[in-house]
Amino acid sequence: MNALFEALVRRSIIDRIRGIAGWIGGIVAIVTVQMSVYPTVRDSTADWEQATESFPEAFREIFRMEDYTTPAGYLSTELMTFVIPLIFIGLGAGWGARLTTEDEESRAADIILGLPISRYHYFAARLTSLIGVLGTAALFFTVSLVVGSSLLDMNVSIARMVSASAVVLLLGLMGAGLAATIGAATGRRAVALGVSLSILIGAFVVYSLAPLVSLFDLFGTVNPWEWTLGTQPITSGFDLGKAALSLALSSILFGIAARLFSTRDITN
Repeated sequence: MNALFEALVRRSIIDRIRGIAGWIGGIVAIVTVQMSVYPTVRDSTADWEQATESFPEAFREIFRMEDYTTPAGYLSTELMTFVIPLIFIGLGAGWGARLTTEDEESRAADIILGLPISRYHYFAARLTSLIGVLGTAALFFTVSLVVGSSLLDMNVSIARMVSASAVVLLLGLMGAGLAATIGAATGRRAVALGVSLSILIGAFVVYSLAPLVSLFDLFGTVNPWEWTLGTQPITSGFDLGKAALSLALSSILFGIAARLFSTRDITN
């Protein structure tokens, strides 16, 4: 059983190794580009402070532009308000959608699920590979931040950078859990990916506009984006309570997906 489990995990990763490398390469490239710009901001702090102050209040609130000229404020604004979190959401949702639909859509379900392994164990193997991929992406994100901040003397603690990576990892897991659940219910990867991303991006819009729209602010306590990005991990550190909420939601979603997948009538 263990050998078969490991083989399924390896198959899931090896079949997608080029895509994994592309996602991770994109993350490292974005971090490198954004950090390479920071010396310009640091060397003209007064000009940048004046520039950011001239931005509309709404713009600064949407992008959480606080202390933009400080290392932590710069990294938080440029990396943690939009681009990197959405990359992890996309990566997680893509893998989550495949988790419960890929073999059925490729017409390999009768072979794979005919192996001497339960559907729960099969689901667990695919989930293990998903967590491994997201964890590896988060690790490269951390290393990129640590190396870049060290080279540029940005003086941001490693704990804060690890916190940022943990937050985007949690976002990826929530995206994966939602997509896996929808995929297990429908058996269609396109539906799982499209619906999950629509829900998550909609929640992101609500989170982003909450400082400007009082009605949206009412949803802050139940918005997963508020539990993650809203904690401002690079500037404020890791919020264990809200991280626990995010992890609990992901676990519930994966549990529902596993149950739906185990009882689904697989067709070819």
